[in-house]
This record gives sequence, C-alpha cells and structure tokens, in this order.
Amino acid sequence: MRLGLLLSGFFAFSALAAGPVDFSNDREGASIYSGRSEKRAISKAIKEVDSEEIIQAFKGAEEELIPGKMCSFKVNVDLSQRLKRVNPKFNQLEGAILYLRERNEIDDSVTRILLSSLKITQTNLYLPKNSEDLHLPKEKVVEGALKSIENFEKKLESNCLDEAYSMLFSEIMKLDPKLKSFHLEALFVEAYEKRVISYETYVLLEKSRQNELEKIQLSLNNYFRKIKTLRTQYPLRDPLEKSNFVSTKADKLKITRRQQLLENYSDLQIMMMANVIKKLRERLESPKAEILIYDRQNGVETITLEPMERFRLAIKLLRKEMALLSLNTYFSGRTPSYIDLMVSSYEVGIIPASELEEVASLEEIWNPKKTFWQKAQVWVRTLSSVATIAIPPPYGFIPALALVVIEMTAGKKDDNTNDPTVLF
Repeated sequence: MRLGLLLSGFFAFSALAAGPVDFSNDREGASIYSGRSEKRAISKAIKEVDSEEIIQAFKGAEEELIPGKMCSFKVNVDLSQRLKRVNPKFNQLEGAILYLRERNEIDDSVTRILLSSLKITQTNLYLPKNSEDLHLPKEKVVEGALKSIENFEKKLESNCLDEAYSMLFSEIMKLDPKLKSFHLEALFVEAYEKRVISYETYVLLEKSRQNELEKIQLSLNNYFRKIKTLRTQYPLRDPLEKSNFVSTKADKLKITRRQQLLENYSDLQIMMMANVIKKLRERLESPKAEILIYDRQNGVETITLEPMERFRLAIKLLRKEMALLSLNTYFSGRTPSYIDLMVSSYEVGIIPASELEEVASLEEIWNPKKTFWQKAQVWVRTLSSVATIAIPPPYGFIPALALVVIEMTAGKKDDNTNDPTVLF
C-alpha cells in the first residue's frame, strides 16, 4: 500500500513539468471575494486598464512560470509591470487580482495567496526603530540567529520570499522556541546594523515579520504541486462543474472549506480521505450485504443484512476508517472531520457538485444540537417518504449521504442503536 502511494506520488511529481501552467478555477462556485469592497476595487482597476488587458497580462505572466520555481511575489511584480505597459499610472493591482477571480482565471486559494503577498509588499514601515523598544534574546541565541539571517539572502536566490522566510523562522525558533515577535524585530535590526544584511533585505524581513508570513501555510508553489498531483491521479469528469459548498466560509474561520482543505492537508492526505468516501459510496450502492459464518466442517451460515443494517454497517466502517486515518503515519495524529472528507471527495471528483449541493442545502441537518431523528425528519419532510430514508442506495446516494451527515453530526446516538432486532 505504502509503495503504491509513493510510486503514484513519483509519477505525479514527474508530471509537474508537463504542459503549461494554468490556474483556472475548476472547482469553486461563488467566491468569498465578491463583497462591496472587492467590487469597488475591481471597478477602479477596470477604469485604469481594459478588463481584457488584465486577463491577457495574467496569461502572459502564467507563461513565464516554471513548475517548482513559482513565486506569488514575482507573479504580482510581473502582472503589475505588464499592466503598467498599458497604463504607466496603473496602481490597482488588488482590483486586477480580484477581477481575475471574478472571471474564474484563478480560484479563491490563488486569490488569497496573491493578495497576501501584495499586502506584505505594500506594508508601510515606520523607521528608524526606537532602540528602547527593541529587546534582544540571550547572547547565544543572538549569535546563532545572526548566522541564519546572514544566509537569508542566499535562500532568496532559489526560493520565494514566503518559503525562504519560513525556513529562516524555523531555524531561529529552534534556537529558542519561546522567542516572540519582538525578539525577531530586534534581531533583524541587529543584523542590519552589523551589516549582516542589506537594507533591502531588512525591509523584506521586517514586512514579513509584521504580517506573520510564517503562518501562511500554502505557497503558490505548494498549491500548484497539490492540484497538479490531484488532477493527474484523478482527472475530473467535468471540469466545468462548480460547488458553492466548498467555497463557503468554514465554521469560525475567515477562509473557505476548500481553502482550509488545501492549506491543512497534503495531496496524499486528500487522496486518502477521498478514498474513504469512495469506499463508503461503494458499500452504500451495493445491492446486497451478507455475513458468512463458517463452522468446523466448513458449513456456512449466511446472514443477509436488511437495508438499514447495511446502512449502519457502512457508518460503523466509516467511523473506523476515519479513526484509522488519525493513526496513520501520514496524518501525524490529525483527525480529519467529516466535512474534510466530503470536500476531499469533491476535489477529486468522487462526489459530483450536484450531490454535494443538494445535501448542503439542507441546513437543518448540520445543526449539532439536534438528535439523529430530529435531523432525519428533514429528509422525511423533504422526500415525503419514510421508505426513501429506510432504503439505502441504489435507490439514491443523496439520501444516504445526508443520513451519513446526520449520523456524523448528531449530538448523541439515536435511541434505536440498542434494538435487539437489528444487527447494526
């Protein structure tokens, strides 16, 4: 199993260099970047440069990208330079990026990456620093940190700023995990004053620190690698389908469910999670499930499971496989949620957008304060038939998928789990 995963990863990695770079949105529906402020920014950009010029400039910037050496900061610079050739006074790059998202030239994840990079470069620094506000860490830490900072410029030669800063941050924190941001502030000033780094490098470091660049989990390079691997291993049946469910903000977060997925999980983890739902679907769509009991004379007792027993067996296996994911070496103890599994399955095309949207539209079933049967009544009312719920697929995967959501989000188990007349 592990060898197969490694080999699939190797072939997917080899495919990264094949074909042109294309960041077109192929999964997301309505964007979270569609509010009034975003529309105003788009309007300002279009007033300075024709809308088609923005698209052509971005396509030109895409053509210059090399897989494995992509950098969101360089993309922004390239895009800005191309648009300034059209209008030397152009100064609305944020609006141009948002317009690209509006036209589906990029998705929300790429939009977030480019906007985050733009925010860092546009950050205003108030210099010089007041020496009374600077607090260096212990002398041994300062000595080691300055050596790492000195090598930062070399890292920038072969890495994007976000990747180079992340490496530097990790190196410094290894010296003392208790270091705070104000310690880094003082270290960067110390490095500049001792001529360890140039002023331009100091500005990059300080802007990165102020914007907590080390917390950004998804670089443009990493994003492209993940998507390319997923599309190579799981070619989309319909690249034109879009889902509003995955582009809706995740609970208590400012990012979408799909952004959360791509930022928190590797391509391999996404494929493993999607495979869990693939197995679930196969079990739910199976026309028959049996238990075979062998005696010492090789006689066989066959117990055929009833429809709801088959459903409950599928749920138990789902729970088991979700628990095993958290124990898997590749997940390092992280336990994915059921929504993570659904979004992963849609990402690779196992669940079509139509099915995902239909389940997502029943908001009542996502209420964690309701019991199983209170949620199940939603489907009873919606489909006007108890039989539709009682009978699993092949009569319909959507009702069963909704029941799975109900099972996984119910506050407590339903009262029928101890019924002696059913096996599961």
